Amino acid sequence: MRRAFLAVSTALLLGACAAPLSEQKTDLRNPDAILAGTTRFDKVRFAGDWQTLACIGACADASTYVVATDDAYVRVAGDGQTGFDVTAPGVLRERGGGQTLVVMWVDDGFRTAAVGDAAGTWAAVIDRARPGSADRIRAATEILDFNGWDVSQMRKAE
Repeated sequence: MRRAFLAVSTALLLGACAAPLSEQKTDLRNPDAILAGTTRFDKVRFAGDWQTLACIGACADASTYVVATDDAYVRVAGDGQTGFDVTAPGVLRERGGGQTLVVMWVDDGFRTAAVGDAAGTWAAVIDRARPGSADRIRAATEILDFNGWDVSQMRKAE
């Protein structure tokens, strides 16, 4: 009974934090699934360097998140950097652009996270260091699956 209550409560909470979905259709994510940012998100704890452990779509090998101001964040990945506003827990909207990043899950220690874009073009399991914990990678993968990502297309990053 308690488990059922927790499951329903979690689903309702996640639904309340859902990011609006793009009209763009991809074969990487079910657009009808709820896409939700984690209420555990903390911009200061999330800031720093991350390594991509597993990926769906085209993902950067590594990324760095920098707190720029109270509500602004900068993501450095590949050859570029992008400014974002934190508009809800775990939801980062590109300043002057259309991209929305969603941090769907992060473990208690902010060592592993599940992230992706609301348009459904990429998602990743990221970690502070390689190789990462098998349990945390599995948890992040389950969250991606819950948020509609086709985890059968996930590939391990080298």
